[in-house]
Amino acid sequence: MTGLAKHQRLLNKADFNGVFSKSVKVSNAFFLILIHKTSTPYSRLGLVISKKVDKRAVQRNRIKRICRETFRKFVFESHCDFVVLARPNITKNSNKDLTLSLNQLWEKTQPKIQQIRKNS
Repeated sequence: MTGLAKHQRLLNKADFNGVFSKSVKVSNAFFLILIHKTSTPYSRLGLVISKKVDKRAVQRNRIKRICRETFRKFVFESHCDFVVLARPNITKNSNKDLTLSLNQLWEKTQPKIQQIRKNS
């Protein structure tokens, strides 16, 4: 497992604000993904895993690792900025459940990205 390159991450407040201000949402019981179409030649990921999810940093970091890994493996048709927000109490679920959940959400993002492209 490798990390994301610097150009694949949302790094500053302006990047996150751009996604929060104008975004399309996809969600399930575990996660909410915000999608914002950009002109960059690659997709970027931002993570918001608060202490409300779990007080222990070990658990929050586990969720972040799973999010980064599923993002890295998924092939996107279009380039967008994504922000993944974790819902409270998901740390009780196994890595397998969280991975399946995220993979399903990444699949759901594709039609939403197509909608964004049509509306642009």
